[in-house]
Amino acid sequence: MITQNPFVPFSVAMVTPFDQNERLSLSGIYSLIDYYKQNHVPALLISGSTGEQHSMTIEERQILYQEAKSAGKDNLLLIGGVAAVRTTDAIRLAEAAQREKLDGIMLGFPPYLRMSQLEAAAYVKRVCAVTDLPIMLYNNPPRTGFNLELNTLYHLVEKYPQIKALKEAGNPSNAPIVKRELGSSFSVLTGFDLHLFDNMRNGYDGITSIIGNVFPKEMQQIVELIKQEKWVFAEEQFNKLRPTVHTILELGALRAIKYVLTENNIEAGICREPLSPLSKQEKKIVMAVWQNREVL
Repeated sequence: MITQNPFVPFSVAMVTPFDQNERLSLSGIYSLIDYYKQNHVPALLISGSTGEQHSMTIEERQILYQEAKSAGKDNLLLIGGVAAVRTTDAIRLAEAAQREKLDGIMLGFPPYLRMSQLEAAAYVKRVCAVTDLPIMLYNNPPRTGFNLELNTLYHLVEKYPQIKALKEAGNPSNAPIVKRELGSSFSVLTGFDLHLFDNMRNGYDGITSIIGNVFPKEMQQIVELIKQEKWVFAEEQFNKLRPTVHTILELGALRAIKYVLTENNIEAGICREPLSPLSKQEKKIVMAVWQNREVL
């Protein structure tokens, strides 16, 4: 492992490449990771929401861990997204992340179930019991229908010191409260590129970036400027990207990102249904803003 703290201020939430038959593309994994390495991305979150994790079988996600580790070697940090409707499946994924010697785990909560705090704590405890990898809990109420309460978080961190970070996609006001309670060594990360400035002013430590898939150097530079408190310059830089970012998000981030990467000779593949390929008109819109983007 490169470092004992894999939850760095900037990482990219990697897309997962599928071929035209919607099969996991092994060559695409190598193509993507080579691209991230060339652009000096320090860390990748693999098999997260951006990686279409819930479209994949447990076996496919285990293969993704294995191939990503093989492709990445020790040149960048690899965080394995672990989340499943069944606790036993989350355990299998955590064991695979441990086996493949990933650098950490982002542990998300099961979607749709709307479980209790006690059930959520039991889910986390079962996963922590099978791995000693550093863990970042992922609180994402808009997608899962479950909100991790702060008292539950504090209890889990006290009982399982390997929990080193929280990715908070719920109430951003929780960030400074968590930092005061758990200290500066505990990281709070966001996943919203458009909210990056507000979030980091509010106490977040960094981002697992979706837009970093197409602007890896640019987004890393912006995060570094923010960490140096060069806010005005950072916002000027981000404003150069904003038209392209808005277009990508409006058309569907995964669909547009994979198209842009493919057009740049990176094997990003397609999205699995029900997500659809871009239409001819959408492709024209994306490429127009991409070709006219400002270079930082």
